[in-house]
Amino acid sequence: MTSLTQSGVTDEFAQDVVLADDITGFAAKDPSTISEVFLTGATGFLGAFLLKELLARGLTVHCLVRAADADAGLERLKTTLGTYEVLDEVDLARVRVVTGDVTRPRLGVPEKEYAELAGRIGAIYHSAAKVNFLTLYKWLRKSTIDATHEILRLACAAEATLHHVSTIGVFEPRAALGPRTETDVTGPPETLALGYTKSKWVAEQLVREAGRRGVPLTVHRPGQVWGDTRSGACQPNDFVWRFIKGSVQAGVYPRKFGLDMNMVPVDYVSSAMVAVSRDPRSLGRTFHEVSTGSLDSGAILELVRGVGYELKEVSILRWMKAVSADVNNSMFPLMRMLVDLEKFEVAEFSDAATREFLSGSGVTCPDIDEKVFASYVAYFVRHGVLPDPMA
Repeated sequence: MTSLTQSGVTDEFAQDVVLADDITGFAAKDPSTISEVFLTGATGFLGAFLLKELLARGLTVHCLVRAADADAGLERLKTTLGTYEVLDEVDLARVRVVTGDVTRPRLGVPEKEYAELAGRIGAIYHSAAKVNFLTLYKWLRKSTIDATHEILRLACAAEATLHHVSTIGVFEPRAALGPRTETDVTGPPETLALGYTKSKWVAEQLVREAGRRGVPLTVHRPGQVWGDTRSGACQPNDFVWRFIKGSVQAGVYPRKFGLDMNMVPVDYVSSAMVAVSRDPRSLGRTFHEVSTGSLDSGAILELVRGVGYELKEVSILRWMKAVSADVNNSMFPLMRMLVDLEKFEVAEFSDAATREFLSGSGVTCPDIDEKVFASYVAYFVRHGVLPDPMA
C-alpha cells in the first residue's frame, strides 16, 4: 500500500489515509455515451434528488439499497421519494435496485451480479454517508473509509468515472484564512471539530490518491444542504432545522448566538453535480456547491418571524435552560454539541470556479429568501414536523 501521510497528520489518521494497491487507473469514458450509472445514498436526502436529476437526464440508475431483496429495496426508495414529494416526478421503470451495503467487500453483492453491474455502468455517484455530528471518528471508519475503498474498487472494475460527494467541512474553520476556494488545501484533520468531517477529509485523501493513479473522477463539496426551492421538501434532522424547531417549541430564541451556516438548496446541489458530471472538462476537478453568503442566527430569526412564529429573544443561557427543560425538544440531544459550536469560527467559501464552469448550463443557485423559506415551513407543517404558524 502507498502511504499518503502528510506532515502533521497524527497517528489517528496515518493508517487510514493509505489507499489499497489494487486501485489503479484507467481511461475515462465520454460522458455523453454513458447511459447507465450507479448511485449510492439514494434513500438519503441529497441522494433522492440526485436520483431525480439523473432520471431526468434519461439515464438508467442502479441504486445500492440496504434491503432483504430488490422488492423491499424499491419500497424503501418509494418511501424516501414520497417523503420528499418527488415520487410522481420520477420514472421508476429506469431504476434498478442493487441490494447490498457500501461498507462490505464487493458492496455485499454476489460475484456474478457484481460483474454484470460493472459491465453496464459508466459512472458512479457516491453520496452515501453516515451523517452524525455526535459520533466519534473511530465509529465512522467503516461507513466512510472502508466504503470509499469499495466504491473505488467498483469504479476500477467497471472503468467508471467516480463523482465523489464530500463536504465543505473538510476545511479548517478559521475565518482569518479567507474564503476557501476549490483548489485550496484542506485540513489538517486535527483542526476539524467533528468526527464526521474528519472522516470525510480522510475519504477525500483516498479519492485524490486514486485520481493521481489515473482513476477519472470529480470531487464535490456542498454546503449545508437545505430544501428544494420548488416543493419546499427538507430533511427534518438537519441541524439548523432542529435548532429552529427547538426554538419554536421553547417559544424563545437565543440573542446573538454564533450560528452562521452556508445553506444551499438541494435542487441546486443535485442539478449542479449532474451537469458537471456530464461535461468531460470536469474530470480531475473539485467543485463547491455553496451559496454566495451564509445565514447567521439574526437572519434566521427574521425568516422565522416572517412566516408567523412569535419568538421572544432571550439570552443564550435562558434559551439553553428552556430547551434543556424539555426532553422532547428537538435540540435537547444536541445541547452538548451546541456548547462546543460556540467555540469554533466559521469559514467562508468561494465557488467562483464552479459558477464559471456552470456558466451557460442553465444551472444557477436560487436565493433562500422569504418565499423559499415559507415553502420550507409549509412542507414541515404538511408533514407534522412544525406547528402551523397561523394556527
